[in-house]
Amino acid sequence: MTHLDTPPRSRRLGPVPEALLAALAFAVVTVVVTWPQAAMVTTHAHGHHDALFSMWRLSWIAHALSTSPAGLFDAPIFWPVKGTLAFSDAVLLQGLLGWPFIAAGAPALPVYNVLLLVGPWMSALGAYLLARRLTGSRTSAALAGLIFGFAPYRIEHAMHLELQWSQWMPLTLWALHRTWTNGRIADGIATGVFLLLQFLSCIYYGVFLVLFLVLLTPVLWWQHRSGRVGRAILALAIGAVVVAPALVAYGTPYRRNQAELGPRGMDEIAQWSARPVSYLSAPYGNILYGELTADLGTHEARLFPGLLAATLALVALWRPGPVATLYAWGLGWAVVLSFGTHTPVYGLVLKVLPPLEGLRAPARFAMLAVLAIAVLAAVGLERLRGVWGRHAQWTSTAAVTLVLVVVVGEYASRFGPLHPWPTRAPMYANWLATQPSGTVLELPAPVGHALPLHDPEWSFIATFHGHPVVNGYSGYFPKPYLDLLGAVYRFPSEESLWALRKRDVRYVVLHEDRYPGDVFLGLIGRIERYPCLHRVGRFPDSVYPVSVYTLEAEGC
Repeated sequence: MTHLDTPPRSRRLGPVPEALLAALAFAVVTVVVTWPQAAMVTTHAHGHHDALFSMWRLSWIAHALSTSPAGLFDAPIFWPVKGTLAFSDAVLLQGLLGWPFIAAGAPALPVYNVLLLVGPWMSALGAYLLARRLTGSRTSAALAGLIFGFAPYRIEHAMHLELQWSQWMPLTLWALHRTWTNGRIADGIATGVFLLLQFLSCIYYGVFLVLFLVLLTPVLWWQHRSGRVGRAILALAIGAVVVAPALVAYGTPYRRNQAELGPRGMDEIAQWSARPVSYLSAPYGNILYGELTADLGTHEARLFPGLLAATLALVALWRPGPVATLYAWGLGWAVVLSFGTHTPVYGLVLKVLPPLEGLRAPARFAMLAVLAIAVLAAVGLERLRGVWGRHAQWTSTAAVTLVLVVVVGEYASRFGPLHPWPTRAPMYANWLATQPSGTVLELPAPVGHALPLHDPEWSFIATFHGHPVVNGYSGYFPKPYLDLLGAVYRFPSEESLWALRKRDVRYVVLHEDRYPGDVFLGLIGRIERYPCLHRVGRFPDSVYPVSVYTLEAEGC
């Protein structure tokens, strides 16, 4: 029994040349869609503070792997709290790929930019390979690649390195289909490996993909009930056994943190859950729909897949074949789960899948919804091609070309804003790098209700001077850090100095340009009343003008 809606068409290209040609085409589209990022790849990155966070993660992973791999997850932010790299997604695979370049002296900014652009490019190629197998059509596969690689949802998250790396989703499904069809152990292992790579790239997508695969299993079982079900299950089980040790090891620091920090609150999860109207909302940056629909959703919940993609998906659902049935089932589940706590379903899922309790944004299930829509749209286009093919060939070619052009037009967006984050150490960081060991406090620090302020920037600059910092930014803010913020809000004071000594703070950095002028002068005046605070230098850097003080053990 075949499980394709249409039989594979004869190929004029071999599989390798075809894949290379598709890769080249999607690379061009990636450059166009994210322009002018490619033109500024060595000088500018996204202006959102999460871009700094990703550059910090890449820099820390390269440093830890080069010096002390055993301490990888004990990154020196929120000092002296441990396990801080696991307060958010570690992007370990991206870090491993960036390690040789950063260790060789390349700035983190261009490494981050290249890895960021690899995400949509490889995601488009992965969706192409999946749809190519399911429809047998290069043209329909190209449509799937465009939808999954460049949908508005992806541009909304242009600053999030981990959320761009979704390419292992379609590749996992590609290997899964091969396993169910052929029952080969190699395909079962490939399914497990691709799933592992998704976890190492983005834990959100890894957990969501596992649930998605589980939900697809009954339909796959039914569709292949007369085939090699036993061999397929054995192959998938072997694949799971092969990758299980790596998954368990990678998950250990996250499970430890979840036990210590507790699950996300239901109110927090509700804040980052989608609603039905979210699928009508495009990001502000979308040129065609942004101004009209962005206010229908919120950040994390602007999930519009494109009008043409949705229409073609509906075409596939008219008298659906096996592929359309399978992915319609998956689409329904992905959409419902993206609603999070706005449906009772999510509460039931939390009980059977504890890792979900540590993930605050169910709306990110939308990436799997986009993938399902991409496959369905490819099937829908293939059906229409069958109708158009009854007429002149040029009619079919023109119609298909128009479809691809319209999809790209719907997805056209303003990328950015881009910002010239530092690629070399500021003056004060160069000086700190030569000083005796000691913990650093960088001011101004945020107040508890206005996180994170400048802390992502201070964390990133710490990668230049190499000292631990009590500042920090991540998916969690540990209680010791929040307690410190309450103390240093009144800096300098006896309470704040006691809290800083407790954390072995030696250096206090005041960023002069981040305070209003009168506030900064008042702060300097108060500091002078405390003889234990010694000003050791002023660094008139054009971007980071600072004054640096040392906190002595005695004198206050």
